[in-house]
Amino acid sequence: MKELQLEGISKAYKQTKALIDVSFSLGNGLHALLGPNGSGKTTMMRILTRNLPADSGTVRFDGEDVRAMGKRYREKLGYMPQSAGLFPSFPLEEFLRYIGSLKGLSKKETMEQSEALLREVELWEHRREKIGTFSGGMKQRAALAQALLGEPELLILDEPTAGLDPVQRIRVRNLIARYAAGHCVLLATHIVSDVEGIATNLLFLKKGRLIAQGTTAAVGEPLRGKIWEIPLETGGDEESLRRQYTVIRLLRREDRPFLRVFAEKQPETPCTSVTPDLEDCYFCLFEGEDAGEGTP
Repeated sequence: MKELQLEGISKAYKQTKALIDVSFSLGNGLHALLGPNGSGKTTMMRILTRNLPADSGTVRFDGEDVRAMGKRYREKLGYMPQSAGLFPSFPLEEFLRYIGSLKGLSKKETMEQSEALLREVELWEHRREKIGTFSGGMKQRAALAQALLGEPELLILDEPTAGLDPVQRIRVRNLIARYAAGHCVLLATHIVSDVEGIATNLLFLKKGRLIAQGTTAAVGEPLRGKIWEIPLETGGDEESLRRQYTVIRLLRREDRPFLRVFAEKQPETPCTSVTPDLEDCYFCLFEGEDAGEGTP
């Protein structure tokens, strides 16, 4: 099993600290890097892919410093950036041939893998069309296909489902989950539903610091006994409840409305204690964060 290790990674842009002494170790599986815009996720992706130098700290793959590995590290790496780095004037199949050559694949390997991947992401029928004519969702799926070309040991994905419709989002999630079963995959997102139920490990990044890591159950343990569901039919007026408690979300079950709230003590209204889920964890860790900030 391959292992990616980060030790004390820090990065600043002038007076802005994008990453502060971040350390973690990842093996095979799907690892979700979660945080609002501006938390440092994209900076982390760029450092891991050697597109940006860290100010301090070390990245190792299988115990070897990736700076010393050079080309050998890039051959093991697949990367899908947040803004798809595609060539608009290239037909899709020609673009994949170019990427295959950069990854050291033979023409036969590139052709066979390209067909399989393009069928997987439902772009086979568009393989001869220029990328510049694609919709945003098509470009995202093309970017994922190029990242998977060569079956990389380490796959890094930055917001891979941005611009996809609900059906495409599910298919892409399933493809990524299958691939992660035998590879190390790091997926950065601020959309909790992208990774709920498929991530084997969660990393929460807040203002450049790694503030929590582990499974949903482990990260949610401090919230156990503090997450409640209040039925609006019997629990009272919604506005008054919102003034009394920290509301995580409004939901409906069997056409009945509930408020899911955080409260240190049991609310003085009919309610049920519930097990914290990933959305509860995310909300409580990042409550008050400005999701509209820029993304270092």
